[in-house]
Amino acid sequence: MRAFFCILLCLFLFASANSQTVRPSVSVIGEAKMSVPPDEVIFSFEIVTSDKNLDVAKRDNDARTARTLKAFRDFGIADQDIKTDSLTIAPKYSDPNDPRGANVLIEYVVNRRIVVTLKNIEKIDKFLAGAIESGVNRVVSISIENSKIQEIRERVRTLALKNAQTKAVAYAKQIGQSIGSAYWIREEGADFPPGSNNGIGIGAGRGDGVGGFIKRVQIESVTNPFGSPVTFALGEIEITETIYVIFELKM
Repeated sequence: MRAFFCILLCLFLFASANSQTVRPSVSVIGEAKMSVPPDEVIFSFEIVTSDKNLDVAKRDNDARTARTLKAFRDFGIADQDIKTDSLTIAPKYSDPNDPRGANVLIEYVVNRRIVVTLKNIEKIDKFLAGAIESGVNRVVSISIENSKIQEIRERVRTLALKNAQTKAVAYAKQIGQSIGSAYWIREEGADFPPGSNNGIGIGAGRGDGVGGFIKRVQIESVTNPFGSPVTFALGEIEITETIYVIFELKM
């Protein structure tokens, strides 16, 4: 990534030289990292039912959903932490190779997705087991998060900028100079705004580096795989930030 930045910087300066005098500058990479413990787990569940009779499939799904929502509330989940994300109803037809013939209606599939935020993360295993027993038959994702992630990300970004400034000051001091204003700042993974890069259209990066444990599970049978204790490695969430900055050099 640093090699890419050097190439990008050379292209930037070369393009600038064709249109204006290149001013003395120092380019640096500011980096910062912070690890924080998770304080919530976001589940994405699906309740899937099917039957050749649409009314039967829908009633079955409604009944499973009602049991599931009751189980969530009995567990202490607040209403604002439960959201019905989507509801889809789709007919399923046979394919051309089916002995019943092509395009024969087999069944209707009703799929309801529910997103739930669990605040008491120490009870993740018990909660998941209860969800499966109450009617959930597909776990789409489990994301272990921190509820203040945006605030923490801003702090890490500020630290990365300070790190870049500290590096620039140190470099300039070694040659008896000082730094002026920053005139080019780019966050790793960010796109160039239109007209800001003198025609340079190179972009890359790994994003903001927010980490988290994600597990995907699909349950195709009535057996509850979470009936016995399951150990989830909650760990910590690592947030990293990389900023590229060019400062003016002053004599």
